[in-house]
Amino acid sequence: MRESFEKEIETLKKMVLAWRESYEELPYPGCERDFIFEIEEYILPYLRRLYECGYINESHISNFLSFCYEQVDELCKNIIKKLEV
Repeated sequence: MRESFEKEIETLKKMVLAWRESYEELPYPGCERDFIFEIEEYILPYLRRLYECGYINESHISNFLSFCYEQVDELCKNIIKKLEV
């Protein structure tokens, strides 16, 4: 992967983290589904296009998706903690 695309992936990670933080600030029932929807609707097509153009490989996609679903897990854990308080 070229350095510019490493930066692009890092930018996407920052976007996912910002989304997670916004859902954590104002949690509501089903917000985790909305978070997943945003990842699937906005991030996955972009990753697919980067892959189709040969800028990233399957390993990069796998690693990024693992990161995304770790963020979903973190969101769920943090929402549960907030609701228990």
